[in-house]
Amino acid sequence: MNNELDHLKNPLKLSLFWVVVYILIAGFIIGGANIAASQVRTHTLPTGDVTLSISYSKYVVGESVAFTIKNNYNSSISILNNCPAEPLAVYRQASDGSWIRQHDYASYGGCSTEQRQVSVAAGQSITGSFDPWQNLFVNPGKYRVVAFVEYYNALPYQEFEVVAPKTASTTQQQSSTVADTTTSTAIPAPASSSNSSSTSQPTSTSTSEKSENSHSEKNDD
Repeated sequence: MNNELDHLKNPLKLSLFWVVVYILIAGFIIGGANIAASQVRTHTLPTGDVTLSISYSKYVVGESVAFTIKNNYNSSISILNNCPAEPLAVYRQASDGSWIRQHDYASYGGCSTEQRQVSVAAGQSITGSFDPWQNLFVNPGKYRVVAFVEYYNALPYQEFEVVAPKTASTTQQQSSTVADTTTSTAIPAPASSSNSSSTSQPTSTSTSEKSENSHSEKNDD
C-alpha cells in the first residue's frame, strides 16, 4: 500500500528507475555483440596490383624469353595454366599497327605434372619462360605479352622487340674483306719476281765476263 502511494505521489521516480534498467540491458547487449564480432574473421577487400615484367627489352631470334609475375595484392591470386598452349597471351604487332595473337603448343608430356591453377601468395612472385614454345618468337618484330589473372579486371602486359641475328651479314663482310686482302697482296707478286730475275741476270752476266777475262789473261801469259 505504501509503495502504491509513493508511486502515485512520485511517478517520475519510478519511470527513471525503469529507464536506467533498460539502458543497462541495452549496454549488455551491445557489449556482447561487439565481443562476438571481434572473434569472427571477416574477408577484407583486395587492394593492390599485379605486375608482369620481361627480363630484357630486346632479344635475338632464338634467345630464351623469360617473364616474372608479381602479386602486389593483399590476398593470393590464381593464374590459369593452358598447357600445352602458351602460358601467357602473346601478340605480335602487324605492319598496320594492330596486334595479332600468336599460338604455339608444347609437348603434352610436360603438362602432366603441372597444375591447372597456379596460385601466387600475397607479396610473392613466380617466374617462367617460353622455351617449350619455340615458334612464338621466330619472326622479328614487336611483341606484347599479357597475363590474364582470375577476378582481376586489369591486364598487366609488357612489350619487347625481337630482331634477326646478324651472323650472315657479318660473315659476308668478313669474306669480302679477306677477298680484297688476297687480291691486293697477289698483284705485286709477279712484279717482285720479275724484278728479282732482272736483277739477277746482270749479276750472272758480269760473273761470266769476269771468268772469260781471266781465261784470256791466262792464255796471253
